[in-house]
Amino acid sequence: MRSPSLPQWLSQWMPAVCLAAVALAACHDTPSETTPIMNGRSQPLRVGDAAVPINGSAFSLTLLAVLEDARCPRQVVCISAGTADISLGYRVGSGPTVPVRLRWGAAPSDTVIGTVRVRFDSLVPWPEVPGPLLPQSRYVAWLTLRTPP
Repeated sequence: MRSPSLPQWLSQWMPAVCLAAVALAACHDTPSETTPIMNGRSQPLRVGDAAVPINGSAFSLTLLAVLEDARCPRQVVCISAGTADISLGYRVGSGPTVPVRLRWGAAPSDTVIGTVRVRFDSLVPWPEVPGPLLPQSRYVAWLTLRTPP
């Protein structure tokens, strides 16, 4: 019996896709990394990682958790794209961490901390089928931090 083969286009792109996946996985060494965030560019943040705005703001921002992922799965037909909720924690200096809940797909998708506007742009991976949350370590939230000119 013959085993099913991959479509030609997929087999041509598979090495590049695998290499990209390995490269992305290698970019995340350990939890609780601190990443400088550039003004106005959407950048990734994994659960447990912290970001510090490069404008010299005295706060750090940590993705604490993905609280809810109610986005429409790829293999389902929905009337809306759905929503996803994350919990961010911000901390000024050595003060306590203050949680903030942001929502993709509905308000509130952004907040202002000091003079920095924090916007929740997207969450990956996108769900394939209906079901529970993925393990927290699989999620990456894309955030934009913007300071006034």
